Amino acid sequence: MLVKLYDGRSIDVPTDDIDKAKLVASRWAKENPFVERGARLGEEDVSALGDIGRGIGAGLVGTVEGIASLPAELADLVTDPEESNAEAVREFFGQYKPTTSTTLGEAAKFITQFAVPGGLAAKAAKAAQLGRAGQIGSFAAADVAATTPDVETLGDFFDGGPTKRLDASELVGAERAAAELSNRLKVAAEGATLLLGVPAALKVAAPVIGKGVDAVASTDVVKRTAQAIKNPDSVLTNVGVKADIDDPTFLQQNIAKVSKKAKKYLTFQGEMPDVFSRQLQALRVQQVSAQNQRARQSMEEVDNALKALKKSGNLNETDERLTLNALNNYMFAEEFGVPGTSGFKPRSVVKEEGRQALVALDEKIKAGKSKSLFGGRRDLSLLNASDKFRNQIDKLSDTIRDDTFLSKEMSDELTTAIGDNKGYYATRMYRSLKDSNAYVPTEPQVRSALNEIMKISDSVNPGQGISEEGALGVLNDLRQRVSFNNASMKPADQFTESTLSGVAQGIMQGRRLDDLPAVRDFLGEYSGASDVLARVKKKDGTFGVEPIRQRSLEEQRLGLRTKAIDTIDGMAKAINKSKYFDNLNTYNSTLPEAGRFIFDAVPKNVTFQEAENYVRVGMEGASTATEVSDVARKKYGPLAGKYVKEEYLRAIEDMPQQFLSADTNRLWATFLATKGFSQVAKTVLSPVTQIRNATTASFFALKNGNFGNAENLIDSAKTVFSQIGQRLVDLPGSSASGALAAKLDRSGSLVQRNADDTVNIKKGDIDNYYDDLIELGIVNTNAKIGEFENLFKDALSAKQGVFGKKYVEKAANIQNTFAGKLYQGSDDIWKIYSYEMELGRLMDAFKKGAKNIPITDVQNQLMLGRRSVSELSGPELQQLLKREAASIVKDTVPNYARVPQAIQQLRRLPFGNFVAFPAEIIRTSASVYGRAIKELGNESTAIRSIGMRRLLGSLTVDGGLYGGLMAGGLALTGSTMEQVNAFKRSFAKDWEKNAMLIPVATDKDGNITDLYNFSYTNPYDYLTRAGRAIFNAVNNGVTSEKELTEIALQASIESGREFFSPFLGESIMTEKILDMMRNETSFGRPIFKEADPLSVKIGKQFAHFAEGLMPGVSPIDIKSDALSPLPFGLTLKARDLPKAVGQTIGLLEQEDLAKRSGIRIDPAGEFMEALTGLKTIKPRVKDNLKYQAYAASPQASSANKIFNQLASTRGKADAEDLTKAYLVANEQRFKALRDLNTAIEDAKILGLSNPEIIRTLKLAKTPNIGALMSGRFKAFYPSVETRRFAVRANEDKLSNPFDLNAMADIRSQFQGAPFRPQAEAEAQAAQATVAPTPTQPQLAPPIAPTQPSTAPTSLFSRGTDALRQIELNKLLGID
Repeated sequence: MLVKLYDGRSIDVPTDDIDKAKLVASRWAKENPFVERGARLGEEDVSALGDIGRGIGAGLVGTVEGIASLPAELADLVTDPEESNAEAVREFFGQYKPTTSTTLGEAAKFITQFAVPGGLAAKAAKAAQLGRAGQIGSFAAADVAATTPDVETLGDFFDGGPTKRLDASELVGAERAAAELSNRLKVAAEGATLLLGVPAALKVAAPVIGKGVDAVASTDVVKRTAQAIKNPDSVLTNVGVKADIDDPTFLQQNIAKVSKKAKKYLTFQGEMPDVFSRQLQALRVQQVSAQNQRARQSMEEVDNALKALKKSGNLNETDERLTLNALNNYMFAEEFGVPGTSGFKPRSVVKEEGRQALVALDEKIKAGKSKSLFGGRRDLSLLNASDKFRNQIDKLSDTIRDDTFLSKEMSDELTTAIGDNKGYYATRMYRSLKDSNAYVPTEPQVRSALNEIMKISDSVNPGQGISEEGALGVLNDLRQRVSFNNASMKPADQFTESTLSGVAQGIMQGRRLDDLPAVRDFLGEYSGASDVLARVKKKDGTFGVEPIRQRSLEEQRLGLRTKAIDTIDGMAKAINKSKYFDNLNTYNSTLPEAGRFIFDAVPKNVTFQEAENYVRVGMEGASTATEVSDVARKKYGPLAGKYVKEEYLRAIEDMPQQFLSADTNRLWATFLATKGFSQVAKTVLSPVTQIRNATTASFFALKNGNFGNAENLIDSAKTVFSQIGQRLVDLPGSSASGALAAKLDRSGSLVQRNADDTVNIKKGDIDNYYDDLIELGIVNTNAKIGEFENLFKDALSAKQGVFGKKYVEKAANIQNTFAGKLYQGSDDIWKIYSYEMELGRLMDAFKKGAKNIPITDVQNQLMLGRRSVSELSGPELQQLLKREAASIVKDTVPNYARVPQAIQQLRRLPFGNFVAFPAEIIRTSASVYGRAIKELGNESTAIRSIGMRRLLGSLTVDGGLYGGLMAGGLALTGSTMEQVNAFKRSFAKDWEKNAMLIPVATDKDGNITDLYNFSYTNPYDYLTRAGRAIFNAVNNGVTSEKELTEIALQASIESGREFFSPFLGESIMTEKILDMMRNETSFGRPIFKEADPLSVKIGKQFAHFAEGLMPGVSPIDIKSDALSPLPFGLTLKARDLPKAVGQTIGLLEQEDLAKRSGIRIDPAGEFMEALTGLKTIKPRVKDNLKYQAYAASPQASSANKIFNQLASTRGKADAEDLTKAYLVANEQRFKALRDLNTAIEDAKILGLSNPEIIRTLKLAKTPNIGALMSGRFKAFYPSVETRRFAVRANEDKLSNPFDLNAMADIRSQFQGAPFRPQAEAEAQAAQATVAPTPTQPQLAPPIAPTQPSTAPTSLFSRGTDALRQIELNKLLGID
């Protein structure tokens, strides 16, 4: 008997006694209280991703259940009990087994329940050396043990076959146990076949496919086609637009101009003469960056060692001062005291004392057992880190001394500066020069410096020394740099300038700063020493050293860090600048005469106008006869005095034209910092984005055809994680030491081999290998990190901003934080993997007889000169292949170092987020296809095979993979493409309409419940998005039967928006600021209500702005609520994942998981999204249709206002204008309601019934529901009040009569018109073909319009034609 409860629920009680039924129902209602919608997980709330999580959980529980119930089944078989013991075991585990409701969940459950125990058993068998048969047997035995009755087989699905299970539900005792054991064997046999057979089949298929690719690549057809494409004389180059008939060169000239501008601003080459010269410029930056990266890594090791000492309680403030002194003394030892006195210590003694102190500290670090994030102890050592610094500086010193690329002038100056200081040398750096905006000396520093200057002055002119005011003037001159030999000295060039060791003018002329400790301290000398020491004369007439000031601990930290890193930075910049000019000169000399861009004199074959564009390097304005100055030689080396085009010189000097400089605009600097903070918050500090960064980076390898070698990938991860964790990290599946050692050997990174030629890889070996990767420019080049780091640098260039400099500097250093390293590392793993794959393919091709490859690396070009690759062998060939493999990665994988300058400058605008990334997607995609074509045109079949794999990989990523996944999604879910298109057309968010949506789950009726947005995973989605926008706009326009012009316009707008939005769309913070100004979000939702109190309005605006800066890792959001007791109504709201965690551990009730919309959070779905970075979309058709209806109603009303406002005017309105307004009003109303009708039809396709649609439309107060449901338009006609008001006339209003006949004619055209006449005609025609022949006359439908034999004409065209006919009648005098 069905009993209806008071809360609206019903319960079926198995009795005919109504009183008993009510009693049972009442009891059940008390035990099962009603839970409001949103507090329970409805079918539409279940996340497909969450169901995968539940499936994994169910599989794990099922494994234990199967193993636990197996002995019980065997016991039942022997004892033949009435009550099944095995069933009791299953009931116990059933309490803890999650329930799945989708195919994905069931699949996850099956794989987990059988693959996990089977895999573990097979590994154990392999370890026991049982052979392949033993592994298969172990796998199958484990699956037998893990089987449970709720696992179905393919035999059950097809209702037949050897694996169809027996129905044990009606059996008891031993019979049931026997049936269940038999079912176990069937399930296990099928599971083992699937889980072992599919991978084996793929393993067999992969080489077959590979050989097929090689066979195609080896054909001459492929080679000739590729050669024809890249041949400039090919007929393919003539396809396209032809020149103008009157002036055949006009189009060519303009195309050339546009091409030149595009190359200048939108390509990696920029203003440089060619790509190779631009590579030399990038190489200079790359090698300096490599040195800086090593220095930063060493400093991080120092910082981590200090943190380990603090954590173990061995480092208080006093200890830290002593430790920093020890580091400073060991790395940059200076003699202590006065030579010849008792307390004097030479540098060697000071250094040794520092070393002994560091050894003692390292022992304390080891005792502290500092743990790495990846397990095990971290290899921390202050002495080792200091040695790395010292060795790096000394190697740079050797380079200066031994290399020949430095100009004589530069070499002499550097050698003099470094002198005999190897092992001790460091650059003297001063805060007043490096950080003049922020540095202000203290009063004691000023006083000490004044006393020192006045004392010097008095010693020179006893009794006539300089006054205090004069001494202060000297100090100010020093701070403003005007007293040095070179007033324009740059901080980066300090150590190369002899000016730092002496002063050029005034009372200080000829004095060395080495002898002026108080003046150095006044200038803010960077040092890790705690005391500022000065030489003083004692009372007994002897000299000694005494401290004149103690630096603060923060000064010590900053001083040591800056002195170490900037010494390396300065030396590396000077070396690589000279090397760059030398390489440019060498490269220019290898070019044919016509291709050269550096000349000893202005070329003779240029016009007078062109000659004026040439300038003399370092000698601008000087005549040809003028001797090259020493200053020019020192600055430009071999280029000094030579001639180049002015634009080339600007590019060679690397002086990009900048705009919106933050240096002069503090407000703009603040905005740039804010923009940078928001980008960091949404990427590096977002766990989901971190995961997506790793998964999307895999597509860069796939696009180049690099896939299939798991060991290479694991070795790449081992390399990166060892750097992040600062210890040697072992990963499961990593290649044997021999395979990894071979990679280290190729890079020259292997430190030591054992006597038997085996290798024990150490952390140092990995470090050397990683350094080689930095040197090659493969790692640390993430496009997004590069962009926001430069944003912070732009912000720091201002004198002051809203944000404190300390916070901006910390954000600019985000790459060296753990989160930054992880973000960079996930990118680097795939770059290292791609590099090793490319290098392996090139090495294999040369083993197979390849003689030549396309050379794209400038260092290889310089090394080859006029030789060919076929002439190389041994280490020389090995080095060439390494560089070429690295060049391929830099050309085909996004790399911030390759982003065009103009694109980099876009970061300064308030538009776009991460503009460098889409620009790199465009560049690298073109490079992939270009490289593939070059390789396919190679004479070597091995190189052509590489090209074919690259081409197939690129085609797969750009379209094939999505097509395959879509086909698989449709097949597995039973959904249709029509459903997907219906959702995208009417219910998808703006950013989803042109996305790659794949159905992953459906309900029992085949309606889509979840779609996966593949665009979040595929970074190359951006390339095809504009094309999909055009396709969707045309397809949707045709479906809605819009005008062709409207379709074309919409297609153009959509494709343009998709293509340019990354560059021209509002940035995160720009959008927030504009939202606050217009009080409306981009979704059309108001930020605050007009009725809100002022304080709450301010609070809501602040909360909206803060949302753009809240990191993704934050568990809470800032909101504002009038009920909050906090100022401005501010309150903190937990995000969905923390809510899910709270509910799971019992801190929150189920009803707390309901959102304001009534949608309940699926905890399992939140966990899976956080773990995988994936996210599914719920169509929620009913809700979305309601929102569509809400939007359509005001649109229809506003269309009516077009006429009503004109009709209600008090001034003069012509009848003709009123008629036109009436026509336009109905046209716009028709369009608004037509779009809603399209949404209604799409809702039907997606499974919503007519009654559900009508109820939804009624909730939204939609007008003309009956007409909308029937697909007919109800025309607007002005109300009686409007008509009366229009014709009324009085002292303050004119009469405006209507042309009622014209309006009636227009109304007749619109009234009852079908929204989609062609679709209706097709539906009626289809119905006519299947309708049975009537046996008796049928009544005609009351409003069945006669359908034209041809395609219906546009309703808008008919309305316009009617209006024109009315006007024509007036002209002809027809009433």
